[in-house]
Amino acid sequence: MQQQMKQVIDNDFDMCVKVFFDQPATMVLIVGDWKTGKTDFSLLLAERMLKLGIVEKVASNIETKSDMIKFISDLPTLKEWLFGDNSRKLYIFDEAGLHVHRRRSMSAKNIAIVTLMPEISKAHARLIMILHNVEGFDKELTSTVWCKGLIEKDNKYHVRFISLTKPFPNGEFSMEFYPIPKTNIPFDPYALAPFQLTRPTPIPSTLKNKELQILWEWAVNNKSVQQLGLHPQQFNRIVRPFVKKVLQAETKSDITIQR
Repeated sequence: MQQQMKQVIDNDFDMCVKVFFDQPATMVLIVGDWKTGKTDFSLLLAERMLKLGIVEKVASNIETKSDMIKFISDLPTLKEWLFGDNSRKLYIFDEAGLHVHRRRSMSAKNIAIVTLMPEISKAHARLIMILHNVEGFDKELTSTVWCKGLIEKDNKYHVRFISLTKPFPNGEFSMEFYPIPKTNIPFDPYALAPFQLTRPTPIPSTLKNKELQILWEWAVNNKSVQQLGLHPQQFNRIVRPFVKKVLQAETKSDITIQR
């Protein structure tokens, strides 16, 4: 089986990757149900594109343990990275369907992502968006003006490339591959993939207490308990004394005023 995988990846698979991504201003959607290996596959694509020389740098809102993938989870930093130099870049936008849902088509985040598309074009970059359902995605982003192809993940081992703009060298618009190996890039498949319109606010240097730093990240930078790497019970042990102290201080203040 290992020999079969290697043969697929080194030949027809690479040809599909080149057809999809070896052109500037390309946006591709990876679509599939929960836990079908979409994120894993996106990182495998990044590996191949780096090896084939299609791109030179990769960033994502997926946190990995690899120097190959830069972690970027806010719009200002993404724009700076895109135009920081002239190298060919790929950005992987995980959980895009949750961030840019069709029912919120006029929300600030949807508008910001739609207006980002010309920036991707100007930077000669490529974009992968990962989602569960095309029907629930912002309609503007499914237009072939931006979207050049779909990659369907039926399960962890099967993938289907569907070109929306031009045929593959064999004349077909669709090609399937099985089995698909896992990526070599380590990541947590259960971690959230955040994306914000504003840059995170740095923790003030005056906050030396570790627990206050955690509360800052949670309250100011909107990080979830999971992103903070804490169990809910651990987080409760931090929050409860802090809230108690604040409420007791407010109560004493009210009593003083009444006197």
